[in-house]
Amino acid sequence: MTVEYRPLRPEDVEQAAHLEAVAFYNKPTPERTEMMRKFFPPEWTVGAFVDGRLVADVRTLPMARRINGKSIPFGAVGPVACLAGCRRQGHVGRLLRMSLERMHDQGQALSGLHTPHDSLYARYGWERAEGRKRYEFRPKDVTLRFKGAPGRLEAVSPDDWQRLDRIFREWAGPRNGPLHRVEPWWREAVLRYNEESGERRDNDALVWVDSAGQDQGYIVYLHQMLPLEGTFPGHLINMRDFVALNGDAYLGLWRHLLSHDLASRVIIEVAPDDPFADLVEDPWKVNTGRGQGAMIRIVDVERAIAVRPYCGDGAVAFTMGIADRMAPWNEGAWRIEALEGRMRAERTDAAPDVELTANALAPLFTGHMRPDVAAGVGLLKVNREAVIDEIAAAFAVTYPPYCNDWY
Repeated sequence: MTVEYRPLRPEDVEQAAHLEAVAFYNKPTPERTEMMRKFFPPEWTVGAFVDGRLVADVRTLPMARRINGKSIPFGAVGPVACLAGCRRQGHVGRLLRMSLERMHDQGQALSGLHTPHDSLYARYGWERAEGRKRYEFRPKDVTLRFKGAPGRLEAVSPDDWQRLDRIFREWAGPRNGPLHRVEPWWREAVLRYNEESGERRDNDALVWVDSAGQDQGYIVYLHQMLPLEGTFPGHLINMRDFVALNGDAYLGLWRHLLSHDLASRVIIEVAPDDPFADLVEDPWKVNTGRGQGAMIRIVDVERAIAVRPYCGDGAVAFTMGIADRMAPWNEGAWRIEALEGRMRAERTDAAPDVELTANALAPLFTGHMRPDVAAGVGLLKVNREAVIDEIAAAFAVTYPPYCNDWY
């Protein structure tokens, strides 16, 4: 038996489309293969080949993630696929390490992925470092206490993606977590939905326009039919995107969603600081829970620190000892300095003021976890007490980390 780990070539795409469909219990279709050829250059994916047969693969999309008003080169990992009969043989672990090396070489300072299998990816340095809030409710049971200024809603299609993109860019600009979007992402990942049958259909998309004729927000959502509930079939409204530039647009978009009296449920995931449940007459009618944000990894400590904007006031400096056996270029002691909007990291022989793993660094870097909390639960070994306040200043954020994309 021969095993080879390498980037995919054009002649491997059909195998990859089949593998990914089978691994996620879908039906392989010619459309899936065509989409992969059109949107994903084969070299973005690394694969494990056993006797020439592709048995596992990991794809990394080159993107950019915003933080504190700037962008950081970002590798969005997904899918990670392996045939059932070839699991637990080390293929995925080898491909994840290969993906880290490639991201490091290509200048992608951060990486992220979505998964229900935290323990697997935590072994390779990814950690939950973004949050989401999840709402679920029956729209006929919920009433807003506020109205806002009047406006109107205009339906749009995938061909109107640039109109939505203008709103999204203004909203995402100062925030912490949104990804930069390009036309194929808008058309295929936001405005269209892939049915279990493999067929694709357009999501519903509406723009909120104020009385002056200015676009101030939009929503994108999917209608899904549910099993019969009594005499009538119900349906679910599953929100894909909710973006508002001001309070009037925010309230106007919510009023539209709440007007769907025949919907059995609305499900929406929003930023952790979203106030919707506090704006309704009966908040107990809104089931509020935790949504799952992405797992994030610092791929390159030196580069990630150098491109991260500093939003503190005074100068900050401390030494940080990082353990990262999966990315050895990050191992060791680093002196972190922050001043006048910029940060930098350089290697040092000085004793570390704080010691931590690459896993613990990710939620500090994004602002998902405060350093005093991390220290209080044993994720940081603090060797100098004042370092906690210095880390808090260095990694302060203007918004809590939140991304409204899946990848």
